[in-house]
Amino acid sequence: MKAYNRFNHYLGIEIAQVDENSCTAVLKIRPELYNSMEGVVHGGVTVTLLDVVMGYAAAPHVDGVQQCVSVESKINYLAPVRGDFLKAESKVLRRGGKIIVMEARATTDDGTLVAVALGTYARVNSDKAKEDTHVV
Repeated sequence: MKAYNRFNHYLGIEIAQVDENSCTAVLKIRPELYNSMEGVVHGGVTVTLLDVVMGYAAAPHVDGVQQCVSVESKINYLAPVRGDFLKAESKVLRRGGKIIVMEARATTDDGTLVAVALGTYARVNSDKAKEDTHVV
C-alpha cells in the first residue's frame, strides 16, 4: 500500500496537478473548516493548503512518500475565505541543492485571491526520515 498524508486526506485536500515545478490542489469547503465566524474558513486551513502545494512541487512524492520538509514559511492573508472551494497553486522560485524556495497563491471559487505565501523546503532522504525521531 502506498503511503499518503493522513492529515491532507482528513482535511479533504485533493491534488489536481503536480510536476517538478508546480502543483495545484483543491479543497471543498465545509462547515467543519470554519473559524468562529460562521462561513469563514480558519486561516490554519488556508496555510495548510498552501504548504501542501509548495511541498508537492518542491520535491514530488515518490511512491506516495514526501521527499521534502518545510523549513520556514510566510503567509499574507488578503481576504476572508468563503464559498464552495479553495484552490491553491504553487511554483518553484529557486532550486539550490537541498533547498527549494517556493511561492503559492490561494483563490476561492469566484476567483478572489485570498492569500499568498513564500516557503523554503529541504529535500530529505525519506528512508532516513522514517528512522529519525526529529529533523534538525
